[in-house]
Amino acid sequence: ENGLWQKSSSTIWACLSCCGRAKEISIVLCFSKPDLHECQGPMHSKKYEPPDSRRLVAYQSREDAAAGKQCHCTALEIVGRVITVSPQLFDMNFLTCLHMSNNRLKHLPREVRNLSNLTFLDLSNNVLEDLPREIGDCVTLRELHLRSNRLRELPPEMGRLFLLIKLTLDNNRFIQEYPSQGSNHEAQPVQTYLLNNLQVANQPPPRPWKALHLPPEAGFIGSGEKFSVMSYNILSDKYATRSLYGYCPTWALEWSFRRDLIFKEITMTSADIICLQEVETEPFTVFFQPKLSNMGYDHIFMQKTRAKTMPESESKHVDGCAIFFRRSRFRLIQRYTMDFCQLAMAQAEGSSDMLNRVMPKDNVGIAALLEVKGLSGQLRAAPSPPDILVANAHVTWDPEFCDVKLIQTMLMVRELEGIVAEAIRERQRNPALGVHQIPVVLCCDLNSQPDSSVVNFLINGEVPLDHPDLKDREYSGYLAREAKVKAADKGASKSSAASSDKIAHKFQLSSVFDGDNLFPFTNKTYDFCDVIDYIFHTSGFMQTRNYLSAPDSFWIKENRIIGFPHPHYPSDHIPLAAEFELCIKTNSPAPTGGRPGSRGRAG
Repeated sequence: ENGLWQKSSSTIWACLSCCGRAKEISIVLCFSKPDLHECQGPMHSKKYEPPDSRRLVAYQSREDAAAGKQCHCTALEIVGRVITVSPQLFDMNFLTCLHMSNNRLKHLPREVRNLSNLTFLDLSNNVLEDLPREIGDCVTLRELHLRSNRLRELPPEMGRLFLLIKLTLDNNRFIQEYPSQGSNHEAQPVQTYLLNNLQVANQPPPRPWKALHLPPEAGFIGSGEKFSVMSYNILSDKYATRSLYGYCPTWALEWSFRRDLIFKEITMTSADIICLQEVETEPFTVFFQPKLSNMGYDHIFMQKTRAKTMPESESKHVDGCAIFFRRSRFRLIQRYTMDFCQLAMAQAEGSSDMLNRVMPKDNVGIAALLEVKGLSGQLRAAPSPPDILVANAHVTWDPEFCDVKLIQTMLMVRELEGIVAEAIRERQRNPALGVHQIPVVLCCDLNSQPDSSVVNFLINGEVPLDHPDLKDREYSGYLAREAKVKAADKGASKSSAASSDKIAHKFQLSSVFDGDNLFPFTNKTYDFCDVIDYIFHTSGFMQTRNYLSAPDSFWIKENRIIGFPHPHYPSDHIPLAAEFELCIKTNSPAPTGGRPGSRGRAG
């Protein structure tokens, strides 16, 4: 009577019945919409609970209605031998459950695609002759009941319903045989079959390079010497599974398919330096290393530390980080490894969570000190060839371990500071120019978004000791030591002076993809789409000139791309690339010091 529904202990149902043979029914109900945040979110992690078959109905009292109480309707049932339904029905995008069984429906409107939160759809016992291809956009569906209709075929777009658990198809008029579903009407065999036979979208437009017309920083001039860098998490084969990426065809997850597409991405970018994450040892050895070597690249590589405890038959599947560099442009001076597990053990005194939380994560990073070859322009007359330090790292992924991500990043930065300080001594550079005289490029999958403590630490140069990511964790010994060192180091960060309540670093880092250049995402899956991959660089002696633009957003929207991997995108990450120009300093700065750090070194 009041148009409002009361929430009972079970699902709330709006039940609209129609007596007689209605030709069309328009549904206009007045009830409050639910909070869509309750309906949306990572579906992989949500346990699906089928709707209550009893379909209990409870009405709101006049008193509650008069008091202004609101309630939510997320389920709807339509009964009464209905022949057609108005497209307006599908404007109710808050519905999670829709029962339209036991009617006389011949066609389902294409507007069904608007029900973006629908998990249960029952169309049984109608006279449906076909289904619209748009039903494939209802990707939240967990149950779809189509028994006892007149269907002759299923649209291949139903293969996009990768979350579907139950699919009932019996008593139809199919002209082809679909895979057996078993007695439980399992959806996966049919869904996989349809997805593998779904027509692939047209090729995405090329990603053009975009120029950044930025003047050199004060006190520097451009040298004309440029080089390009690529960073790419290629998605390890052991992670490329149907359970994680059910929206991707099986054949497009096969390593034999993905590796060729990955290599095509690498060669199209044609970067002078290539940093890869999640490279398994065997593919590195038998595929990437020989192919890129033939194209003129040298390399360094490091597995995750778990490989040390495994037999060779298993360790070859452990992934790690690789750096390739064009040998015509660079000479390897020194290779460095960063084993975050070992670094955590070395800093465990007075910090129990170094052992409990950081050490069990076997993430790694590597760095290559490179001498630039084949100089031209003003650098040709320099007394010695310039050096650059290229680092590549992969930080732990788990969102429950934000503290570990930050600690791993701190450990990495300390190692890089020590590497640069050591290089200045051993390469007999001018100590008065400090760490900034050796340009640093940092490519990484940080598994952290742009507003995270990890990214803020790298860009702003410091993080407070009482940061929420570190609060209630036992890192006091490590943090106190680091803060004490930095409090005595005057140029430790971009701030005027470091203080003992902060951890700071010396590098003045900038992100290539920041501000107006910030991408909408670097990692795109069904339930996650954001920036977690980065290319950082130090300021002054190096500046970004060009960068590879983001994937075409119109193509993604037009083709209703659920996520990556995809037949056109072989990883859940996209490759990043940028071109840098080395710069020359025109005046002399105040002297700054350097502190060598402990690191693994290989000749």
